Amino acid sequence: MNLFSLNSPFARGINKLVMMLYAGILWFLCSIPIITMGVSSAALYEVLLKAVKNQEGYITGSFFRAFRGNLKQGLQLGVPLVLAQIVFAFDFFYYSLFWGEGYQVQTIVFAVLSLLVLALFPFVFAAMAKFGNTASGHFRMAVTIMARCPGWTVAVLAIQALTVFLIWFFVYFPALFIMGISGYLEAVIFDHVFQGLIDRGVIGVEEG
Repeated sequence: MNLFSLNSPFARGINKLVMMLYAGILWFLCSIPIITMGVSSAALYEVLLKAVKNQEGYITGSFFRAFRGNLKQGLQLGVPLVLAQIVFAFDFFYYSLFWGEGYQVQTIVFAVLSLLVLALFPFVFAAMAKFGNTASGHFRMAVTIMARCPGWTVAVLAIQALTVFLIWFFVYFPALFIMGISGYLEAVIFDHVFQGLIDRGVIGVEEG
């Protein structure tokens, strides 16, 4: 098969990469107000979960339909989670400056809390993208899945931490692109986890 044929693995791989980058750019632009980061994340995961099954369709239309559809619940969950992450991360960095002055416990506590929220965030909005539920139902589902699948939780947290590291040290430039790539890697994990839980009857049937 010709390497540059539209149906070649190389061409499909390039198309998939471009799709990830474009979805990441849409996420970045829609997350600029900060309070909409949860809504944008739900829309991103909805597009990428379909992309894992090669069902993504028209990216722009799919993203903004998902954005509108998840707006209310995305704000209800996204705003407190983003605020919690900001507060915990700030307190961690603040107390870490005084590590040698008796603040080791505070530093460790806020580091753990910050990592927990960092891991919880993608599970909440991937569940929102995949299933119909109330805002509190999405939150409980995310916590339950994390508890049932600790190995995959660590894998998602590692992707999240690497993403934050790259954005932190390169000051926003990678955020234009990397969220699509890291989001796709997480979507592969979520698709596997969700399908396994559905097959075992732990979670009800996914939305159409």
